[in-house]
Amino acid sequence: MTAVFAIAFVAGNAYAEEVTIEATAKTSDGKTIKVPIRAQVKEVRVETKATVKEKRDDLKSEIETRKQELETKRADEKTELRAEAKIKAGKSIAKTIEKSVERLTRELRRFREIQAKIETRLTKLESRGADVTEARTVLAVAITKLSAAEVSIKAISAVTVSAEDPRSSLDAVKTTVRTAQDALKEAHKSLSDVLPAMKGLEASIRRSATSTKATN
Repeated sequence: MTAVFAIAFVAGNAYAEEVTIEATAKTSDGKTIKVPIRAQVKEVRVETKATVKEKRDDLKSEIETRKQELETKRADEKTELRAEAKIKAGKSIAKTIEKSVERLTRELRRFREIQAKIETRLTKLESRGADVTEARTVLAVAITKLSAAEVSIKAISAVTVSAEDPRSSLDAVKTTVRTAQDALKEAHKSLSDVLPAMKGLEASIRRSATSTKATN
């Protein structure tokens, strides 16, 4: 039997492609028949070096682009975090200033009340004939120191918190708070110095009253 093979190929990419092979043969009685034979062939696309290089360059460029995008994103995140940290620090320092002023103002107010009570007592002692000159001199020193403490407290509120570098303002806040605290301590001490003089005057008045009764 004589066979003639006719192969039909189907164009395609780099994957397996089924094709039909037809064989022509003669039978024993002289007839010509076609016998189909199916086979699998694989067409392989050959890429040139230029194509490979182009793809490699594209991949390298894509990787570099993603790397730059990631670095930019990280830099933006760091900038945002630093900005948030500055805002947080600024608010914290502002809160410290507010609380310090409130606390020291309460102390100043209490000392002013003590000052007012001392003045009232000195006026009463004076009305009873006591010489309150020395006591008033000591009180005047205390009043001066209270005024200085008040100025120091106001200085705390005047501290400017840097928006760019809030922590750099912290030392200034601590210094002004410490100055105000020291001023209040001095004022309190001066107020306390008036008390012995007042007690001496009151004791003197009592003795005078006792002597007067005894005489009568």
